[in-house]
Amino acid sequence: MMRRFLAIAAALTLVVGIVTPVSAAEVVTVPGGFLAGFVPPVVVIAEGEAINYTNADVAPHNFVADNAFLPKKAAKKAKWCSSFDAGRCPLFWSATIATGESTEVLGLQRLAAGDQFAFLCTLHPNMKGTLVVR
Repeated sequence: MMRRFLAIAAALTLVVGIVTPVSAAEVVTVPGGFLAGFVPPVVVIAEGEAINYTNADVAPHNFVADNAFLPKKAAKKAKWCSSFDAGRCPLFWSATIATGESTEVLGLQRLAAGDQFAFLCTLHPNMKGTLVVR
């Protein structure tokens, strides 16, 4: 009986996964995020997919490329680059958000399948993760 239930559950999961496309990956900072980090710590997205970042922690957080920077010409066009030194604008970036807020991570359109980048919270540099583009 248990095997049959598991087989049905697996089949339904497969069907739901096929029928319900995901338009954006979800990343969350959970309570105690400055210790626990990002959930999930490894984010896998399809090329062109968005990331919605939500903060469920009491401290403010952001989602920023770690040591991956936009070329200077592209940085002149990216609206988030004005607060960074020349040549130091992150490849992708989110605004710093407070408890209960969500935001889109900007700059992901430049990423291609096979890319892999580290990311962090610039306010809590021990909060790190890896972004993988499939």
